[in-house]
Amino acid sequence: MLKMTIDFWKERSAACAAFIFACFIWMPIHAQNTWSLERCVEHALENNLQIKLAELGSTSAEIGTQSAQGAFLPNLNGNLTHGYNFGRTIDPFTNQFVESSAIRSNSFGLSTGVVLFNGFQNHLNLQRARLAQQSAAASLLTTQNNVVLTIAGAYLNLLFQEEFVRLANFNREATSRQVDRMRSLVKAGAAAEFDLFDLEAQLAADDANIVASENALSLAKLNLVQLLQLPAEVAQNFEWVRPTDADLVPGALPASPAGTVNHAMGTFPEIQQAELQVEDSRLGLEIAKSGRYPRLFASYNIGTGFSGASRTIDGPPSIEEFVLGSLVVDDSTSYDLVAQQEVFNLITTPFSQQLNQNFNQSVFFSMSIPIFNNFSVKSSIEQAQVNALRSKYQLEQARQTLQVSIESAWADAQAASQTLIAQESALTAAEKSFQSTEKRYEAGAASAIDYADARTLYDNARINALRARYDLAFKSRILDFYMGKPITFE
Repeated sequence: MLKMTIDFWKERSAACAAFIFACFIWMPIHAQNTWSLERCVEHALENNLQIKLAELGSTSAEIGTQSAQGAFLPNLNGNLTHGYNFGRTIDPFTNQFVESSAIRSNSFGLSTGVVLFNGFQNHLNLQRARLAQQSAAASLLTTQNNVVLTIAGAYLNLLFQEEFVRLANFNREATSRQVDRMRSLVKAGAAAEFDLFDLEAQLAADDANIVASENALSLAKLNLVQLLQLPAEVAQNFEWVRPTDADLVPGALPASPAGTVNHAMGTFPEIQQAELQVEDSRLGLEIAKSGRYPRLFASYNIGTGFSGASRTIDGPPSIEEFVLGSLVVDDSTSYDLVAQQEVFNLITTPFSQQLNQNFNQSVFFSMSIPIFNNFSVKSSIEQAQVNALRSKYQLEQARQTLQVSIESAWADAQAASQTLIAQESALTAAEKSFQSTEKRYEAGAASAIDYADARTLYDNARINALRARYDLAFKSRILDFYMGKPITFE
């Protein structure tokens, strides 16, 4: 029955919040080393690695939105070069061949570009990024619910094991009193010795049950400590708060699960996440269709540079004469033909002057028109259509799962209510039977076997009634949570 109860919790992750809020009411913190469910949950929400990973998912989604917003802005890049050319090469600024052992060159520039139109893809990507943020937030809530669910299940198991230890000790005390009484009777010769042996065997069995239940309690504590990621040695002094019997009194159950289902469909993070996935798939289809549109881009560049091959005149020219040839008048007379030319002194054009002279700008517009892309656009659209249909099916499946969970929780709560009534009736009958058998046994009118059978029946009735009381208390408050009601044990 305990395993079934815990499995019930595992099947309903959304209901864990109800369990948390309910237990917040009846579990105050008595001391620094006392752990209420509230404290356990708060610690898990702050330190659990699954939650931290989910929080990173939210952070990643925020970064994705920032990136999508940046796609609307132009880019800006700078470039610098510095190098040397050897041998025959072309001057990048004069486009003439030059020969040198080493020609230094530098270039400097800025370039920017912006998307003017790409089939509204940037707008769709931004919408999709914002949806991803909402989906990550819903996923974080789901993860938190699942973690708290695990803590709640472990805490519930701890409470059960504590009750089993109490019952085991109570049974041992009752058997011990009977052993003391039987010893007195045997010494007085009023009872047979084999009756004492039967009771001592029962006492030994009770001792074994105490050891087994205490071991189970220790394991339950260790399991909770490990889930909280606390050091193992903390389990030795781990203390917890348990609810009172009044806290376990259930509230009135709804007549049908219909109203609960309607409320949960609009509030649970699992449904919200599935709905966001449907919208995300629709945007994915629109993005795939945008591949049919042309793309228009604009770019602007400015630049300048320096070349060691660039020359400029330094100062006034000098006059140089050179003989072109001789003019012979006769055999004895001739004249040299002399010409003059200006000779300029050339130096490398200064760096700053070249930067001004070589300054340039350019503006470009480019358009890309899709004509045939190996069916990639067509395949992307068809795949996006499949994804959109899949997300709709997943949404419907999530709704059906939630509806089944709520209807099952309602049916379980109704069954738990009837079970509690039956178990309390059985407990009352078993208690009366045991008290009657105990009196007859003390009077010598019942055998040790009759006493043991009555005790076993009474023990089982107490355990079943206790389990039913816990089961109904939590299942009824799960329904309260599904209906959006405040969760209290008052």
